[in-house]
Amino acid sequence: MVFVSRKEHFSASHTLASDNLSKEQNQLLFGKCSNIHGHNYYLEVTLVGTPDEITGYVFDLKELKDIIKTEILDKVDHQNLNSIPMFKGIVPTAENIAIIFYNILEPKLKRPNARLHSVKIYETEKNSVTYISDKL
Repeated sequence: MVFVSRKEHFSASHTLASDNLSKEQNQLLFGKCSNIHGHNYYLEVTLVGTPDEITGYVFDLKELKDIIKTEILDKVDHQNLNSIPMFKGIVPTAENIAIIFYNILEPKLKRPNARLHSVKIYETEKNSVTYISDKL
């Protein structure tokens, strides 16, 4: 198996707060992150597969770049994640961002010789989250 990755950047704001909690409870749970703030995120999408006999590609990286741009970046870059339909009713933590992005990208990236392996979100230089589905 060969792993192929593409890394992209986007900037977005968000508020960490659950609709099921009071303002005070959210403040206690999420601290200063319960206020609106932003991040310069990095998104890393990794596919796994076997190289095509003709092209030698597991996946055409130009096509991967275009899919990420259309399906994710065009919708989230310079936006408030709390106001985007894909995050309706969901606390936009890095964990949830990775899961949602995975679920959006997974059907778009299926090929006979390749599939989506993981989505990694870098919220800061020091903090990242990786989601790998248990579906095979």
